[in-house]
Amino acid sequence: MSLDSKTNHFDDRVGNIIEKEKMVMKKRVGKKMITIIAAMVMAAMVLTSCGSSGSTTSEATTSTGTATSSATNLKPVTLTFWSCGDKRSAQDQVLAAFCKEYKSELNIDKIKFNYVSFGDYEDKMTSLVAGGDDFEGCFVADWMLYNKMANKGAFLNLNDLLAQYAPTLYKTYKDAGVANICSIDGQMVTLPWLQKKSSKPILLFRKDLADKYGVDYSNLQTIEDIDAFLEEAHAKIPNITTFESGFPRGNTYSDVLAILNSKYNMDTMNYHMLTNNFDTKLIPIEQTEMFKKAVTWMQKWYNDGFVSKSELSETDTQEFANGKTFCRVGLYENAVQGITFNVSGAELGWAEPYPDGKFRYDSPLNNAFAINKNAANPERALMLLELLDTNEKAYDMFMYGIEGKTYVTEADGSIGYPEGQDSSNSTYLDWFKWPFIRTQFEKPSGSNTQKAIDMNNTWLAKDNFIVAPLIGFGPDTSPIKTELAQRDQLYDEQGKLLLAGIIEGGNVDVAVQNYIKAQKATGLDDILSYLQTQADSYAK
Repeated sequence: MSLDSKTNHFDDRVGNIIEKEKMVMKKRVGKKMITIIAAMVMAAMVLTSCGSSGSTTSEATTSTGTATSSATNLKPVTLTFWSCGDKRSAQDQVLAAFCKEYKSELNIDKIKFNYVSFGDYEDKMTSLVAGGDDFEGCFVADWMLYNKMANKGAFLNLNDLLAQYAPTLYKTYKDAGVANICSIDGQMVTLPWLQKKSSKPILLFRKDLADKYGVDYSNLQTIEDIDAFLEEAHAKIPNITTFESGFPRGNTYSDVLAILNSKYNMDTMNYHMLTNNFDTKLIPIEQTEMFKKAVTWMQKWYNDGFVSKSELSETDTQEFANGKTFCRVGLYENAVQGITFNVSGAELGWAEPYPDGKFRYDSPLNNAFAINKNAANPERALMLLELLDTNEKAYDMFMYGIEGKTYVTEADGSIGYPEGQDSSNSTYLDWFKWPFIRTQFEKPSGSNTQKAIDMNNTWLAKDNFIVAPLIGFGPDTSPIKTELAQRDQLYDEQGKLLLAGIIEGGNVDVAVQNYIKAQKATGLDDILSYLQTQADSYAK
């Protein structure tokens, strides 16, 4: 569906939004990035207006006809996907029903989802691909797996396959201007979502415990405020670990470092431990004052006992929800959607540190899906993704399950839990579906209520959220692959320990300087020289 077919009202609406985005970005990014983000806004608006309940659009019907009409002539296959998180109890039942419902379009016998904890996910996927496993696809993100594997050729080149088996989806990415962000040497290697989001850190805490023991949470805007808050909580609240985030893991190098990004107005690139001042000048994180301060604070909190000494070996990824910790760092979506506590009477409190500090909008690569280079059935996986992008009925079944069993449709059109289910015992809703979200069909569902969506959109409209000049930066790194591998390995071996507050000898200045020296020895000058040239070219 083209913009030419829209009403004048829609054209005006798109134009107004684009102009607003341009005004915010004008002084911060180059023409290239303004074009990309403006196109993303247009694409989202087009997708929203094109959705029609239970049917494909006329364009989707035409463009997918070639890809799907011959599905029954293809051999039946099983698709295997990998993702983070936990499996829902009804997933096998839902996906079996889905395969049966859309057999004529896809001829898929079975869709098998395998789940790995966030902490183990990168190692698991790296070993699977290196070993030649022929699974079809997996969840990736700029903060999880993508940068480490994309330039190693772990993902399939998709341009030709998309054009043949998912033409509407391919057109969506090109029209949105994000195809280049997800490409290496002109080839798309991953399939991103198009949802606006920011991973600016939010402090989450047990409000019920703070109230019970008289811990003051009225002012939590700076790192010093947080330190005083943790000091008081540690002194007053018994039988609980005060702060969960001891060891860097998940979607950031360090939760404390992420908080300090807004204090120092530095970009959270999540790219080989590099940062910038929201320009294109690349800076090694370990050489910043921000890094040393993060190490200093974590050393204090580790030594003072705020953080569990067994954090390095902790296997429970839901410590906060399970009542083991008083406080942790999360996202704004956790604050507005809530946390499902497995503790009676638990109540969530939250605060936004440095509320006026700059922070980036997430890249489209913040949640994405990649096709394995060894995939047994890549064409069928793309046919599935094309169906989800063009058929709302199929999307609803894949994303929400079976009506009456795993979800109910509320009077306002939102998706709710069936009787007897909620976020704590849902059999399907709230599963880890991020890489499959399609803006044109997505509905308020489960804990992501319309109220939560509205609050999130209002928050994202704040002026301190910006489009980073190097959003989506991911050049071909084959000329420096050895140096980057050494830099990443050194971070894993030494940098993580520093950011966990574990300092050999106890002297932060000496430890950080030794780490800086060791990183320089990995070939850092060559890394910076090459990547700076690429960054300058990318931002033009």
